Amino acid sequence: MNTHQETILDVPGMSCQSCVRHIREALGELDGVAEVEVRLSDGKVLVRHDRDRVTVNHVIAALREAGYESSLAAAA
Repeated sequence: MNTHQETILDVPGMSCQSCVRHIREALGELDGVAEVEVRLSDGKVLVRHDRDRVTVNHVIAALREAGYESSLAAAA
């Protein structure tokens, strides 16, 4: 059974490559996160993760702990 999920979050307040690195490091430490793509230009973070090991709430909490507020991006 495939338990991988792709989640896109709005993360306002990212302004530089240091933010990108900080977010990648914070989310990359979560067990179950396979990939983190930070899109600085549109303030979004895409996270590919195993939903059985790390939930969206875990991702949001890790971002908050790293100093960034976030929310699920609206569906396009």
